[in-house]
Amino acid sequence: MSRYALLICRSQTEAVGLRRHLTQMGVQGEVTRPPRHARTESCGWAVRVSAAQKDTALYRLRQMGISPCRVLPDEGAGV
Repeated sequence: MSRYALLICRSQTEAVGLRRHLTQMGVQGEVTRPPRHARTESCGWAVRVSAAQKDTALYRLRQMGISPCRVLPDEGAGV
């Protein structure tokens, strides 16, 4: 099982904003580039969060009317 989840965004600006909202909720995230197959467009970015906090983060974001394009396990996280 992956230790991290990727919240895929359309742009770097969207990813930075998503990370800011997550931080305000107490969920730490890191803006990163997703694997090429996971990008929605050539400029796709993602926020990597702990897999343990993924469901809570998604629930709280949806309450705010925000949702990432896709959510994927981060298989390549070597940290």
